[in-house]
Amino acid sequence: MSKKFEASSSTYLRLKNERGHWHNQAHNPAIDNYDGERHQAMNELQKHLGQSGTSTDEIKCLMGEPTQILNEPDLVLQHEFNRENYTFPAGAKIWIYEWRGNHDYVYFVISKDNKVVQSDWYNALE
Repeated sequence: MSKKFEASSSTYLRLKNERGHWHNQAHNPAIDNYDGERHQAMNELQKHLGQSGTSTDEIKCLMGEPTQILNEPDLVLQHEFNRENYTFPAGAKIWIYEWRGNHDYVYFVISKDNKVVQSDWYNALE
């Protein structure tokens, strides 16, 4: 693993459970700002881990446990998938890692054999 991904992982894991504006706390630039430390780290990790075929073990190693796991797309993601003409695979799960609460997050579509099928950002654009 490259030093770049190790550094991004370390930054993300350090800030993962910090709370800011989107959790009714004081604004925290490191986690709330676009291009803040947490956002930058998540961008790097998503680019690396979002490649088709990446194992869930590698995701957990670099990002820890997901914020939530969905058995099927919620209304927001279903809308995104429909917009992109993406068909959600049968039996897949969606791993979500929040950046600013459920307003903005990275998601990984995970196959039955625990590999990434697709990954992207969801941004509420609020």
